[in-house]
Amino acid sequence: MMLKQFFSKKFLAVLAANVLLAILALQILGNAAGWLATSRASAGVVLGDGIPFLQFIAFAALLEQVMWTLARRSADPKKTTRIPRLALQIATFVIYVVLFSAAISLVFDKSLATILGASGIVGLVMGFALRGLVSDIFSGIALQIDASLAPGDWLDFQYRGRDLSGKLLDIAWRTVVIADTSENIVIIPNGEFAAIMVTNRSRPSNVSEYSTTIELDSEHDEKRVLAILETAVERAMLDGVVTQPAPYVRIASVKDGVVTYRMLYCLEMGRISPTKARHVVLYYALHFLRTAGVPVTRVQRNLLSRPHAVGQFHFDHSAARLQMLYGVPFLSILSPRDVAAVAEEVVSARLIKGQRLLVAGEPGDSMFVVSEGSLDVVIESETGPVTVGHLWPGDCLGEMSLFTGAPRSATVIAREPTVTFEVRKDTMARIFEQNASLVERVAQMIAQRQKTNQSALLKPEDTVEHHAEARSILQRILDFFRLHSGTGAA
Repeated sequence: MMLKQFFSKKFLAVLAANVLLAILALQILGNAAGWLATSRASAGVVLGDGIPFLQFIAFAALLEQVMWTLARRSADPKKTTRIPRLALQIATFVIYVVLFSAAISLVFDKSLATILGASGIVGLVMGFALRGLVSDIFSGIALQIDASLAPGDWLDFQYRGRDLSGKLLDIAWRTVVIADTSENIVIIPNGEFAAIMVTNRSRPSNVSEYSTTIELDSEHDEKRVLAILETAVERAMLDGVVTQPAPYVRIASVKDGVVTYRMLYCLEMGRISPTKARHVVLYYALHFLRTAGVPVTRVQRNLLSRPHAVGQFHFDHSAARLQMLYGVPFLSILSPRDVAAVAEEVVSARLIKGQRLLVAGEPGDSMFVVSEGSLDVVIESETGPVTVGHLWPGDCLGEMSLFTGAPRSATVIAREPTVTFEVRKDTMARIFEQNASLVERVAQMIAQRQKTNQSALLKPEDTVEHHAEARSILQRILDFFRLHSGTGAA
């Protein structure tokens, strides 16, 4: 395995050049080591000095190839130590300088002491003038030797008063190159980067924990809020948050009537950016809180006024239900007065984990809206029950039963303690009697939803079939609510 690494085209070409120069020196100068040949003067300046000088340069190139080949062999991911690329580049430079100086001394008979003395003075002056550059180079070597950092790692650090987070791209001669969360390139001198404290999110594991907070008024039931937020971070697992370790929620602080809730979750570094993950978690937290009727703004208190009743934002209050029902697709087309009527008449149901809300095949004439918690949608297959989907706060189910009287198409089971609102046929019948034109819009929405579900199952449906399905659903709604076809059809 080791010898195979020396059979690259570049290595073989450099080796062949050394052999060819040695043969030329032997044939023309009489010695394979051309600089030691006694007949160099008779061969002329071009051959007598040129061939030995090229031998030194070719030998330097051969040493470079051997060094880099051995370094690549040692770059085993399983090993804890590695040879820094920057150190190899410096070693390459030293090899060429040493052999070039040797060539000048041995081939052209120049004093090596004079060369080294002059180079020492020049080096001292340049070292003082470029001390910052030298510091960055050696800091870069130290960073590359350090096994706790490697290109591809995700880092958090503070630089010049700014909190930064990004992916380490490279440790170059002078700088560390990082791509931040906005995919901007951040370049930091090696010396400055080596002096700051860095949190490596990719070590020892590629899974790292993050957190984000949300503040709510202290009058809300903390147990209920914790359950809502836990459902939100659980929903975020479908959008990039890892399932193990499982996310969780804690109360971070209580101050001046405000409770700070901290949502903690883990990310696989490189799969999703922390900024996007924070957006996803906060999005579902806000959405599920609003769905449950919990306002995310702080309630301003007046000490001279009567305190608010406990639980005023609970789902048992019609105002809280009204806020949530406005977001339900099949109810969003109703007028504010009709939505308020639905909010007054809906029936809330509290389910425990594992309790069935619907059973496939059973008759029904109502629709359910998820307020808190989550549910599994289960269908029977040849191998037994199969979970085909999940329902989250704000989702609705059973619309075909409510509007057409169709039997339940699937079994729905609570995944955790869950609250649902039931919209019944009697409520919608009174609304349709006053505004029968809504029937056609509802039929179109149901047909569109079925088309979306078919697309998700890779079952394409053309436009003609879609319109035919909408007309069929429209007629079924009219028959179920005993409405005249002339009032709802176009």
